[in-house]
Amino acid sequence: MFPEDLKNRLKTVHAFAITPFQPDDISQINIEGLRGNLRFLIDRGVRAITLGGGTGEVNALTDIELLTLAEVGLEVAHDDQALILPTLPGNLGVAIELAPKHEHQGARVALAMAPYIRDQTPDNLEGIFQYYKTLAEASNLALMPYNTQDWPPEFFERLAEIDQIIGIKDPCFVPHNLFKAIKRLGDRFVWIGNKRHDPGVLHFRYQAGIQGYTAGLINFVPEPFVELHACALRQDWNRMIDIQETLAPLERLRNIYSEAVLKTGLDLIGLAGGPMRPPRLDISAEGREQVGAAMVEMGLEMK
Repeated sequence: MFPEDLKNRLKTVHAFAITPFQPDDISQINIEGLRGNLRFLIDRGVRAITLGGGTGEVNALTDIELLTLAEVGLEVAHDDQALILPTLPGNLGVAIELAPKHEHQGARVALAMAPYIRDQTPDNLEGIFQYYKTLAEASNLALMPYNTQDWPPEFFERLAEIDQIIGIKDPCFVPHNLFKAIKRLGDRFVWIGNKRHDPGVLHFRYQAGIQGYTAGLINFVPEPFVELHACALRQDWNRMIDIQETLAPLERLRNIYSEAVLKTGLDLIGLAGGPMRPPRLDISAEGREQVGAAMVEMGLEMK
């Protein structure tokens, strides 16, 4: 249903951008800071950016704020420089209102978060199918469902019945399910996986069929993440192993301090990180020192 050029643009590293809030007012997005952050990524070769995803604190954002993020992203990227993916939250009422508005803004693809019932995956996945089917009817946006629910291979086949679904974003919590689905469905979807630099398995996931991956640390250290995808395309597995070893210390810190590491990294290089919105916490002084030390070890320049 969608042109091959659009699918090809998705086959890359996807930056999941943080949402910068004003340092003295967490109720307000730092718009100018966001522009600077996005230009920083684009200037360093990032060609797909998701705004308002889990890394962007989607559950702490209003509908208007999600529209604002997309508006700013599309203005900065001009579409020809980078593909901007707004996020549709896992709430059908909100998502079906946002989808046509994002389409009107000029977005072409949206990350579609998975819905939950009382924070639980529905026992019967037919409800998940009906959710995405209904959402697909709300606009002409291509959709990329985010599999945070460990879907079995059979369910990927069910999703393939929905023409609007162009790809799958899978965190690889249960990687064998994803790889079985890739084997069954081939190029029906663009397959976007996740990395784990510690112990370092991204090259294995490319070998198993993913065509791109998502990254959060890319917010303040984009070059090695862009290089990882380039290495995968030329099957330079040894170089991928080396890069992942370099990034592993930062990944371990992110596992401890969550998205606060990304905002701290941006602050330390002179861009817009800023505070977290509760219930997420800002990084501790000790954590900030650890992030700074890891960045120095990598040779990153800080302000």
